[in-house]
Amino acid sequence: MKLDILIKSLKRQGLYIPEKFENLNITSICHDSRRATPTSIFVCRKGSIVDGHEFAMGAYSNGARVFVVEREIDVPHDSVIVTVDSCEDALFRLSKKFFDAPEDKMSLIGITGTKGKTTLALSIFSLLNQNGEACGYIGTNGVLFGDEEYQTQNTTPDTYELHKYLRKMLDAGCKSCVIEVSSQALWQNRIRGLKFKQCIFTNLYEDHIGGCEHPDMEHYKACKRRLFTSFGAEAVITNIDSPESDYMTKNASAQSIITTSASGNEAAHIFAKNPRIDKKGGIPGVRFDLCFNPKLIDIEDKPNLFIPAPGIFSIENTLEIIAEAITLGLPIKNILKTLSNLQVSGRFEFLTLKTKPGVLFCIDYAHNGTSLKKVLSSLAEYTKGRIICVFGSVGGRTFGRRSELGAVARDFADVSIITADNPNFEDPMHVIDEIAKEFCGSDKEIYKICDRKEAIRLAYDIAKRGDTVLLAGKGHENYQLIRGERIPFSEKEILNDIVCELEYSPV
Repeated sequence: MKLDILIKSLKRQGLYIPEKFENLNITSICHDSRRATPTSIFVCRKGSIVDGHEFAMGAYSNGARVFVVEREIDVPHDSVIVTVDSCEDALFRLSKKFFDAPEDKMSLIGITGTKGKTTLALSIFSLLNQNGEACGYIGTNGVLFGDEEYQTQNTTPDTYELHKYLRKMLDAGCKSCVIEVSSQALWQNRIRGLKFKQCIFTNLYEDHIGGCEHPDMEHYKACKRRLFTSFGAEAVITNIDSPESDYMTKNASAQSIITTSASGNEAAHIFAKNPRIDKKGGIPGVRFDLCFNPKLIDIEDKPNLFIPAPGIFSIENTLEIIAEAITLGLPIKNILKTLSNLQVSGRFEFLTLKTKPGVLFCIDYAHNGTSLKKVLSSLAEYTKGRIICVFGSVGGRTFGRRSELGAVARDFADVSIITADNPNFEDPMHVIDEIAKEFCGSDKEIYKICDRKEAIRLAYDIAKRGDTVLLAGKGHENYQLIRGERIPFSEKEILNDIVCELEYSPV
């Protein structure tokens, strides 16, 4: 797209553009100087840690000659400098123009909350696609649509990346996209200018507080709430069992608020009754009676539904999935049929290995105290033997998680194998030792192993019939973050390799 056309989107028509740049064809808009090219516009966006103005010369060295700034920068005079009040707003306007506003031609579904965003988003994504409604997904597991898959750095990418992927989805025939909206994205205005058709609130717990994240819980809550008040949602779905539900939906833009309750609260539009643990094909799950308020949907029967994932929170997720699917017009019969076999990668993902009969392996993303407690408590209901928990905590941030993870594993697991989980630039043994402090005075069995592959192998070796092995913290992730590099790492592949090694090793 021509430079002068893009600049007009910033309402800067009077800006002087040197003759040699008048017909410059812009091929990208970036705020990472390493991605700058001679046909880029470099936006000096301020992030939570770094200020893009400080990297303008790096972008210049890579060929960029067009800069959008909030203040003066030190680059040679053969550059076009566009001064704006907000680089974040400019990035949105440029991206929207560059990709021809794909968000205006799609239905966007936004999901926020502390727990359940990914499970909920991927379930809605799968449910819609399996029922003939082409839908995309953007969130913790990357970007998915059709046969395409892309990895992203953040749960919710920046506005340029969002527009880029929405354009790809639209061109591929997607009519909707479900987006996990993080509190950081709301705080940093990454979803500026988007309009959501529906928004969903799951729950709220203390997380992402301190360091370069939220200063306190009130700030965290207020950022989450913006999704429901500031982005034009026509309908909001909320879990009224969460104490923060009223806070989130107060002054919401939506005319329609649909409520769910896993605890059987009959004031909700959709609620569950008679929940109980169950297994289907050897896979643990929950079964419950699905009930509807006649104001939403009037059916005499109370369908009995099995979900292949344990725990009350699996029911919470399921009810909100059903509510969303109903608002999108899917027949209830199709919804229930799809849900009975739906599993999400890295979320209560169960594996049985032929070389370890009677042992259940579970991969889950649980990476803080609250989520780990929920997973371990749920697995205990299905486990006759021991629970062996392999886990760690990320390096360089969220330091408060370490003690809570240790305390939960000490109290709810029989054997704990503490290992690396994205140590990045921090010594993984230092993180492990911080977690292990919670085991002082405990008689629980504990191992400390830096190499996560070795930790998984140990869990496999010591597991006996009736045991459950939980690999916690990585979930869907297929890498380890070590000294700034993403090193390929898949827990499923490691387990498969162990099986293959044992199957084909000489007797």
